[in-house]
Amino acid sequence: MAHGRRRRDSAPATSRMSKEEANEEPPCEVTSLKLNELKAQEVQMRAALEEISKEKAALLKARPLSIGVIGFGKFGQFLARRFLSQGHQVSCLSRSDRRPEATEMGVEHFGGLGASDEEVSSKAAEFNGGPAAFLTQDRLDVVIVAVSILSFEETVVGLPIELLGQRESGCLLVDVLSVKLHPRAVLQQVAPPNCDVLCTHPMFGPESGRGSWGELPFVFEKVTDTNPERTERFLSVFETEGCTMVEMDAKKHDENAANSQFATHLVGRLLEQLQLSATPIDTMGFRTMLALKDTVAGDSFDLFYGLYKYNPNSVDTLLLLRKALVDLEWRLKEMDAVDTGTQGWKMRYPIENMANRTRTGM
Repeated sequence: MAHGRRRRDSAPATSRMSKEEANEEPPCEVTSLKLNELKAQEVQMRAALEEISKEKAALLKARPLSIGVIGFGKFGQFLARRFLSQGHQVSCLSRSDRRPEATEMGVEHFGGLGASDEEVSSKAAEFNGGPAAFLTQDRLDVVIVAVSILSFEETVVGLPIELLGQRESGCLLVDVLSVKLHPRAVLQQVAPPNCDVLCTHPMFGPESGRGSWGELPFVFEKVTDTNPERTERFLSVFETEGCTMVEMDAKKHDENAANSQFATHLVGRLLEQLQLSATPIDTMGFRTMLALKDTVAGDSFDLFYGLYKYNPNSVDTLLLLRKALVDLEWRLKEMDAVDTGTQGWKMRYPIENMANRTRTGM
């Protein structure tokens, strides 16, 4: 029997083994012992990390931040809800009347953003004292400017930001725009000497961040940081939510954003111009294109224009796309010119019909 032969063949080999070899543990047992050792270390590290997380959470909960949000639209409210869920105190300053939303969330509301001093004075009760009262609250650790790219500079310059400098410990000024060089320059210009500047870009919004923020990128640059403890407390808000924290300077951010965010919006707007719609025979690739078109169409054109106007790298991306389209067209024409095979459909299809489709945009 074959089985018996294998036993007889292995017997001499065993008899020839040295004493040292006979005492060695089989490789599989060594591997098993090492694996068990690593798994035990993994359990210990997880337990230690859990303890650190609990200690960190307790430390943050012991002294929650007072966060003021300038601009209480869709994105400002989106951030405020998450701040509140972690136990932080939130107030807001808005251009339009957002008192119903603020009251429902438990946020103190200040009105009069962008209003003249006369209007704020005449509507002091309605505006809750207006911008000056907002900036001189008893406690205000962080001020986040959550307005659009196009209105950012006008909004910030129009505020009495110097009032924040009257605080003994100043304040942390934060932006959340999709471009970074522009808000960094503006905030550096207006920030009082004792106020720090943190430029951030949460790479998500009310739709993509509706549920968990786990692994969603959060880009930031500590422009000035004289109070690291306060800055780290604020960044911990996003770390606690599981965001992927990416520290990056404004110049590098805008270079990357032109190749990703602006390019995405640009291609989505082009697809929108083509008026593409679903068909009964859609491929997965086409469905992906439609999803991109619909995602971009959900954002305002002002956002797209802001990405173009305030990111110096966006023009390069636009020119590269235009060049790529021309290059592809010429490549097709060159191949067509030397193609001696069967005539393509263009030669059989009435030219006047093609012209009509082009003129009507079909």
